[in-house]
Amino acid sequence: MKYAFNLFAIATLSVSLIACKQASLKKTPGGMPYQIYSNPKQPKANMGGFLKISISQAINDSVVFTNRGKLPNYIPVLNQTSPYDLSELWAELHLGDSVIATQMMDTFINRSPGGVPAPFKKGDRIVTIVKVLGVYTNDSLRKIDADKELALFKKKEIDEVETFVKKNKVEAQRTTNGIFVQTLNPGTGNPIDSGKYVSVKYTGMNFEGKVFDSNVDTSFHHTDLLSFTVGVGQMIPGFDEGVRLLRQGGKGIFFIPSMQGYGAGGSGSIKGYDHLKFEVEVVSVADKAPQEAGPGR
Repeated sequence: MKYAFNLFAIATLSVSLIACKQASLKKTPGGMPYQIYSNPKQPKANMGGFLKISISQAINDSVVFTNRGKLPNYIPVLNQTSPYDLSELWAELHLGDSVIATQMMDTFINRSPGGVPAPFKKGDRIVTIVKVLGVYTNDSLRKIDADKELALFKKKEIDEVETFVKKNKVEAQRTTNGIFVQTLNPGTGNPIDSGKYVSVKYTGMNFEGKVFDSNVDTSFHHTDLLSFTVGVGQMIPGFDEGVRLLRQGGKGIFFIPSMQGYGAGGSGSIKGYDHLKFEVEVVSVADKAPQEAGPGR
């Protein structure tokens, strides 16, 4: 999923959310141009505290990252800052403030020659938009709020996956943590419990149908079975939980919310917050993983 929103539209949305309509163009001590749309009557960040923010970042006119409508970021407010960086601004911000900051990649190159990190290139303009959603004086208060946000977001994601399943008229069983499993063939034998060693064939894709990995499709250049021990953290939580609803020889399709998959960070071609769909066949189930042969054996 590629973000290609118009930067002007993002900026307009940010400005519409704030109370104060006045803003002036300034530069940080490190030379970064920025505007703050501020309401100074609101609580201000304190040293050692945290800001709860939404953040969107664009390269030139295309948004490459946004957590708007997703999980917020929590930023520590510290004495130590970096020049030409948003950290120069955190201590100035109040609850409800919005910031638009501009950085030029050429400035980074001039200050630290030695290559341009992907996905940036020489001449790029980086525009970052921040909205302050909360101000917390200590880490305990931050954690309370973060836990609430995570619980609400997980429920929202489960609802999204359930809506997708119903819209596509899929008959699926929901697990405790909101994985939806469509059983095509339940298989035979004993249940797959924690500690069992399973080997599977699989194809993984996002909800748009874009395949990101498979040991069935030879175009991904690996056809060995995927083998793992259930319940010990070798797999993403959603896959680990979904396979427990099958038995040896079983086939099913797992529909996994992103927070039971790769979450906000994504992995490889899997974008952050992508819900996942896996087609799975359980080829074998053993009581435990085989022991590796030692020297002389």
